[in-house]
Amino acid sequence: MEVIENSRLNKFHYTLLAILGTVWAFIAVNTISAGFVIALLKNDPAFQGSLAKLGSLGSAALFGMLFGAWLFGYLADRIGRKKTLTLAVATFSIGSIVSSFSGNLDQLIALRFIVGLGLGGSLPVASSYFAEFMPKSVRGAMISILESFWAIGTIIIGVVAILVGADWRSILLFGGAIILLLPLLFTLPESPRYLLIKGRVKEAEETIREIFGVKVKLERPEEGKRISVGDLWRKYGRVTLMLTIAWFSIAFAYYGFFIWLPKFLSATLGITVFKSFQYFIITAIAQLPGYWSAAYLLERIGRKKTLSYYLLLSGIAGVGFYFAANSGNEAAIIASAILFSFFNLGAWGAIYAYTPELYPTAVRGTGTGWAGAMARMGGGIAPILAGKVMEASGAAIAVLIIAAMAIAGALDVLALGEETMGKELS
Repeated sequence: MEVIENSRLNKFHYTLLAILGTVWAFIAVNTISAGFVIALLKNDPAFQGSLAKLGSLGSAALFGMLFGAWLFGYLADRIGRKKTLTLAVATFSIGSIVSSFSGNLDQLIALRFIVGLGLGGSLPVASSYFAEFMPKSVRGAMISILESFWAIGTIIIGVVAILVGADWRSILLFGGAIILLLPLLFTLPESPRYLLIKGRVKEAEETIREIFGVKVKLERPEEGKRISVGDLWRKYGRVTLMLTIAWFSIAFAYYGFFIWLPKFLSATLGITVFKSFQYFIITAIAQLPGYWSAAYLLERIGRKKTLSYYLLLSGIAGVGFYFAANSGNEAAIIASAILFSFFNLGAWGAIYAYTPELYPTAVRGTGTGWAGAMARMGGGIAPILAGKVMEASGAAIAVLIIAAMAIAGALDVLALGEETMGKELS
């Protein structure tokens, strides 16, 4: 859609960034809160469990995100981006509030799964919706900036965790505060691209006129056959394989590391849980320049190189953590954790910019939903596996496995990825 592809950023784009950025920050709040809750549950007799079962608490939302990405990705191509996003945000905000009143660990795990449904739906739908309004000259950078709100949410929940002390219920209750944003989501327009492929031509023309101040005459494209997940593999097999491995590996590395980071730090440094929370915030702050540097490089060296290089460097940082933990060098442990945070989150900014550009509009929701589901599968497995490995072999080995997965993801993108910098959305 030429008027969007060649437009300049205006007030609407920045308003959309602010609203969706807030949603993104609270997705991070609700996801990362599991790590703090796990660390605090040891003080509550009704919520005791092994490291593996506590890891299940960290994984519950992520497995919910697996199904949520599929479900809401499908809905985004059927009922629209705006309605689907609003429904997904309502699901995780209400779920987070209800989960704060859990009576035992099993109940909390079940409710966290429901939270995950909404989280998993919000991520791919928000990124696709945002991408469909962005001009091609800055699309990659703007999506990476949107993704940087994850770091802001991570910092916020770290500060909240310190302020509330041992009250883990308040952490979960805070995660539901995003419900206050729902009225603003209702005011957003539907994606003109979506409206056009659904035959709602007049609505698409009016939306463009209101946002960009120009009158356009649009024609509905030929209606194609509905695309299933099976069709994704048949018609876009190479792309879907590359994204499956890349999203699985980046999420495995991220959630395996950050859900357990307070425990990793307390175990390797011999510090209290609350001291580890402070170090966690330091590593979270490093995520912001990671995003910003990736946003710059996306429009300079391209999506494929930025994603693969950042994944590779995050893996190398994880290997550095392993050696630092074995040597007991506190400065090296913190430095490697900071570097992992910098490069892993920069890779997230790149992969969110890259993925929507690899599929046409008619299947973008389904394609990004599948990719998001693979991420939740990797993210769901990682905390449980890391908990088991820690019990058997210690924190350093758990981080080494996480690092190996990040490196595998980098090699996948280098081998199978295609460059999309400057490509118009079809």
